[in-house]
Amino acid sequence: MYATAIMAQLLHKRRATLYTYPGGTIAPLYHECQRLAVPILCGRSEQGAGYMAIAEAQLTGKATFVAVTSGPGATNLATCIADAWYDSTPLIAITGQVGTADLQRSPELRQRGFQEVPVPELMRSICKQVFQPHTPKELAQTMAEAVQLAESGRPGPVVIDLPMSVQLQQPEPMPTLPQMAVDATPMPSPALDEVLRCLHTARRPLLLVGAGAKKHSAAVRRLAQAWQLPAVATVRGLGVLPGDHPLHLGWIGHTGLPWANWALGEADLLLVLGSRLDVRQTGTCTDLFAAKTIIHVDLDPAELEQGRFSHILAVHGDIQEVAPALTAAASASADRWSSWQQELEAARRRFPLQDYGQADGVRPDRLLQQVDQLTAGRPLMVTSGVGSHQQWVARYLTFDFPKRQLFASAGHGTMGFCLPAAIGLQRQLPDRLVLAIDGDGSFQMNLQELMLLRQLQLPVKILLLDNQRLGIVSQFQQITFQSDPVTGDFPSPDFCAIAHAYGLAAWEMHQLDVALLRRWLDSEGPAMLRVHVQHDAPVSPMLLAGQAPGEMWYQYPWEKRHD
Repeated sequence: MYATAIMAQLLHKRRATLYTYPGGTIAPLYHECQRLAVPILCGRSEQGAGYMAIAEAQLTGKATFVAVTSGPGATNLATCIADAWYDSTPLIAITGQVGTADLQRSPELRQRGFQEVPVPELMRSICKQVFQPHTPKELAQTMAEAVQLAESGRPGPVVIDLPMSVQLQQPEPMPTLPQMAVDATPMPSPALDEVLRCLHTARRPLLLVGAGAKKHSAAVRRLAQAWQLPAVATVRGLGVLPGDHPLHLGWIGHTGLPWANWALGEADLLLVLGSRLDVRQTGTCTDLFAAKTIIHVDLDPAELEQGRFSHILAVHGDIQEVAPALTAAASASADRWSSWQQELEAARRRFPLQDYGQADGVRPDRLLQQVDQLTAGRPLMVTSGVGSHQQWVARYLTFDFPKRQLFASAGHGTMGFCLPAAIGLQRQLPDRLVLAIDGDGSFQMNLQELMLLRQLQLPVKILLLDNQRLGIVSQFQQITFQSDPVTGDFPSPDFCAIAHAYGLAAWEMHQLDVALLRRWLDSEGPAMLRVHVQHDAPVSPMLLAGQAPGEMWYQYPWEKRHD
């Protein structure tokens, strides 16, 4: 047995899959996994494998494993590691490395081993920790620490850079994995009395939920109901409150819902659960938040101590402890915030969405509204890439965690996430409807994973919104520079022919056709529907730099709006 048996044993014990794209300096791990019957899923690129692992980790909350070879294998995986870092996803990234003899070189020498890159230096700032074990005993200790570290506190990626010479050692006896102590959940700091005082004196309170609140969605819903707190969400927080809940206003931020952004701007108190309050959520006008009471509940002291807002009431604790304590102390009367609720309802009517253009093609808003209606009541997992389509998905589909979930690259904003993530999810829940809703630009980043989709015969349904434009970047360029070179005219290939070449069923839609939507949704096996959406359809309104949350920019003059 090779020393990589240590890793294979851990995967076997956890009933985990090894996601990978192969190469020579990681090959010993494959043979030990094969010996122990550890499932190996080989993507068609390092990023494809990485995003499959990330999607499974986001679904289960448990650390997943991806392994790639040295050099370009490691650098190709860096984007996935950054994605897991910024979206707090527990991922164990294993990179092959040259032998320890080649690593023992002068710092002035750039490279001695073939495909050698300094993985620890490259990855250290985008993961929780990097390990480079030099003996089998160190490897055993590393594996135990890596899993505990990835899953504890604020989850995140851990990188194990594994020299080839260590992998090929045949130690006798084989080291065993040490038992690691489990970190205790931090209890809330003694600020709850002050939190309650602030809630009792608020006139326009607002609950803001992010992805960190998902696994505690039941407790958060009870909290919102007990206090009758209006709520908004980040993109990854969608579903913590059901999309049709009367207290739920929708999502906020750069391309959020205008009435939700208006509420964010007008609120006098924000109760923040599981969100970082980054610039894409709150906009650039931080001075507008100076007069607000901001109660920030977080596991990560750094987010509380070094965030964008210095005047917060910090509660260092877990939502599973804080939410029930606040719920138990609720004493909201039916009419305490009735005037605030009336203002919020008026804002829904006052600020419309305007996600359509004037060119030929299918309106993206009507398309996705129809998809939402056709899938209503069904358990659903949706993945998206990055671009205009991601914003439309968040605006027009209804989410209700855990029955209906959205999986997207948020903090890092990575194109190419959609298809491999859908594959990772469908493998975990083969009977669940999985929609991969992508844009033509983002889809081409990882379309080679269609071969794996065909190979596994996973019934992922791909909805490709093709506007032959890198829409959201084009829109930014037009707003900022009054032109959109290289992004405004972005011709597409024949996507259906490509799907057919990979052995998938595929259809095209030039006008909204509900019957075709049903046929695509009800088809067996993997299938693609390419929809020619309006080339000029914007994400509108949009929160631009320098704007207050309630002052979002509209693409077209309001008097030109269609019915």
